[in-house]
Amino acid sequence: MDTEVNKESLIVFSDISILDVKSLLKINSSPFIVMKNHLEILGILEESFFLKRLNSDGQNQEITAYLNTSFVVVENLDRLSEEDMSTYDFVIQHNDNQYRCYPIYEVREILLKKKIKSLISLNKSLNEELEVTRRKVKELTQILHSSYDEIFVTDANGDTLFVSEACKKLTGLPPEAFINKNINELVEKGLIVNSVTLETMKTKAIHSAEQTYPHGLTVFSTAKPIFDEEGNLYRIVSNSRDITELVEMKSKLNRVNLRNQRAQHENSRTVSFNNFITNSEKMIKVLELAEKVAPMDSSIFIHGETGVGKGVLARIIHDLSNRKDKKFIQVNCGAIPSALIESELFGYESGAFTGANKHGKQGLVESADGGTLFLDEIGEMPLDIQVKILHLVQDRTFMKVGGTKEKKVNIRIISATNKDLKQMIKNNQFREDLYYRLHVVPMEIPQLRERKEDILLLTDYFLKKFNEKYGQSITIDDHSKLILQLQDYPGNVRELENVIEQIVVTARKPIVTIEDLPSDLTYKDTALVNLTGIIPLKKALEETEKQLLSQALSTYKSTRKMAKALEVSQTTIMRKLGKYQFIYDEDKI
Repeated sequence: MDTEVNKESLIVFSDISILDVKSLLKINSSPFIVMKNHLEILGILEESFFLKRLNSDGQNQEITAYLNTSFVVVENLDRLSEEDMSTYDFVIQHNDNQYRCYPIYEVREILLKKKIKSLISLNKSLNEELEVTRRKVKELTQILHSSYDEIFVTDANGDTLFVSEACKKLTGLPPEAFINKNINELVEKGLIVNSVTLETMKTKAIHSAEQTYPHGLTVFSTAKPIFDEEGNLYRIVSNSRDITELVEMKSKLNRVNLRNQRAQHENSRTVSFNNFITNSEKMIKVLELAEKVAPMDSSIFIHGETGVGKGVLARIIHDLSNRKDKKFIQVNCGAIPSALIESELFGYESGAFTGANKHGKQGLVESADGGTLFLDEIGEMPLDIQVKILHLVQDRTFMKVGGTKEKKVNIRIISATNKDLKQMIKNNQFREDLYYRLHVVPMEIPQLRERKEDILLLTDYFLKKFNEKYGQSITIDDHSKLILQLQDYPGNVRELENVIEQIVVTARKPIVTIEDLPSDLTYKDTALVNLTGIIPLKKALEETEKQLLSQALSTYKSTRKMAKALEVSQTTIMRKLGKYQFIYDEDKI
């Protein structure tokens, strides 16, 4: 029943007779409202109550004796309290000069229906709002998943709440691999390296870093903290962007810089790449060849004496290749005992031999999968292992020690040696078939004594390096540098590096002169100075310089050609000519 449609109750006045009441009850349903006047309600005349009193008291009583006076008058049924509902039998609603009378049980029913109707309406409204919210959440989720960047959300404890679909592209794993996992667990498993989320959890500040995922992609990640109204850490949102292309662009820029450096004036150009510094035309040609063949996966064989930089060149080739983001594994074949070299290279299965790790071990070949394997000093490789290396080179497959199944790897092989492998082949010390498999692109690094122009350049480089390392500010005078330049250096660049480190460590004064040089350095007479007796070494060097300059000036007539012949820069020639007061044609500079 609804209060809006309930008809108005019948009103009778207190002077009505019992007989009239009986007549009314026959044609109208009770209850009636009995009023003394238009302002005073005396009670409710309800049939059952009336008849009960009539039977007990007779018909001689005033009409008020037959009324139920347990009622309350209100304007709105909603204003009834629980106490009213428990106290009264009837409720009279007086509104707009109209009276409606309800038994209390009908009021309860009316209010219950109104509450149910209100709840149904509220539920409908909530469902509509929920549906709108669901659509918005779905739309927002689709937007987040469509982002090129990975979006990673955790709570304040590091538990992962949301990961966008971009994680598949960056990590190779679906979002489910991360959601509901704690960031500490993901770091321990190696799924996330250098976590910015962990740093933000500790510092509660924005943190950025480069991250490299296991399959090789490099990303730049930034984590930002979100706080609640009380200022407590609530969420951490990190954004990760693939910067592999940027790294590639940087690599291309390095190659462009290398080409630009080569384009400098032939007498003053210096090429520097990955700590390989040179002014030598021979060496620059080697670097040019390295740049050309680096993008290809062909095998490369580097020849050169000990200490010339074979390992540095191999690393340059790797860094210029498409494998630059993968591992570069260097194996010194001469440094591994022959009894261990097979297990070190190829790994072993569990229980392969006494003392082996019970879980087995991954070899260096497998570690290089996807990247570059550099076999240094391959001339030291035992013949029985050379057979396995040949199989690896031909098929890119290998078998672990104690294994029964072959494994395939995707590697690029670079080899190097300081030995004469052709002579070793004749002596049955090296396999000829392996030699030609490895020797697809041969590269020869010239000895340091064949590129004297690099000695001063490398001297300055190592001097700066060791000054910074040991907190010194040592310099070497020109005469001492000349002595250094005249050495043969059988140990090549490595020997020169050791000499410069020794000079910096043992120097007793800021400027190193001839007498401060290591005692084992030698000076060979150039036969240009005619000695008639013992003279100071410094003076002998100056006389040598003067005669060299005089002879070169008369032969080449220009400082540019002189610099090329003497293998120094044109600036050095001009300075030396001025020092010894030689007259030369300025137009030929």
